[in-house]
Amino acid sequence: MRIEVPYLVFEVRGRRFMLDAYFSRKVEKVEHISVLIRKFDSNFPKEAENPLPKLINEETIGEFLTTAFEKIYELSGRTLDERLRHMQKWNVLRILGIPTGFRRHKEKDEVLAKENREALLALSLLQEVLGVKSPAELRDIKLRPVEWRYYTIEVKGDEIYNKKGKKDPVYTELLKRDSSFKQALYALEYSQQAT
Repeated sequence: MRIEVPYLVFEVRGRRFMLDAYFSRKVEKVEHISVLIRKFDSNFPKEAENPLPKLINEETIGEFLTTAFEKIYELSGRTLDERLRHMQKWNVLRILGIPTGFRRHKEKDEVLAKENREALLALSLLQEVLGVKSPAELRDIKLRPVEWRYYTIEVKGDEIYNKKGKKDPVYTELLKRDSSFKQALYALEYSQQAT
């Protein structure tokens, strides 16, 4: 199944990037939006035969990215706080000699650490793209939509490939980790098979 994904090219602080204008609205976790932003690639075609609908457009991209940044900024602090609270509680109980189940706490800490890393990585990517460090700086950015480009992907089993037949690591990983992305992709596949 071939899918032509619309990418909105935008310029911020003199640098060009591209945002997936369909799947960015379909991901389950806000942190996954940041991996759907690419550096501008002039090899992506300007035209497409049957592209997916554009769920983000020239008027909404600025608000979409700033809102995503604010949510991820807040989330990165919250996940760290949650992990620290868990570790403090566990340490107090351990010091008092109260058995609490080492394996259970270690597993929970690993889950919290993974969520924290994911949020911090997403925040770091958006900080790099937007050229800001905190939400207070967002009002100063000038984001300018430039043009549309299209990226063709193909689903083969549990992996996603581009038009050249190379595996796309970002979309493949989203297919494994994001249930909303997976559901949206399979809904597209089902609708294409029905027609």
